[in-house]
Amino acid sequence: MRTLLRFLFSALGLLVASYVLPGLHHGSFLDLLAVAAVLGVLNATLGPLLKFIAFIPVVFSFGCFSLVINGLVFWLAGALSHRLGLDFRVDGFWAGFFGALITSLVASLVEVVLIGREPREGPRAPRGIKNVN
Repeated sequence: MRTLLRFLFSALGLLVASYVLPGLHHGSFLDLLAVAAVLGVLNATLGPLLKFIAFIPVVFSFGCFSLVINGLVFWLAGALSHRLGLDFRVDGFWAGFFGALITSLVASLVEVVLIGREPREGPRAPRGIKNVN
C-alpha cells in the first residue's frame, strides 16, 4: 500500500513541478501516474548504475553530482515517456534537473505529512536481557 501511495505522491510532485517550471509539460493525471512508474523503474535500474560509474565525481563533490545524475534520469524519463505516447515532456537538462529536485521534494514532503516516516528498527537486545535507559 505504501508503494502505491509513493507513486501517487510522485505523480503529485510531477504535477507541481509542471506548474512551476516552464520546461515541463504534462497531460492528464493518469499520464503522470504512468510517468511516475517509468521514473521509478529508471531510478531503480539506471540511477544506481550511473552513480556507480560516476563514483569519483560523486565522492569529490560530496554527493552533489548525484543531483546531476537525477536530472539526467528525469530528462530521460521525459523523453521515454513522450516516445511511449504519454503526454509528458521535459525540454532540456535544466528542466530535468529542477524538475527532479522539485518532484522529489514535494513527494517527500507530502509523504511525511500524510503518512509519516517509516519506522526504523534498531538493534534488538537478546532475549532475557532488559534494555534499561
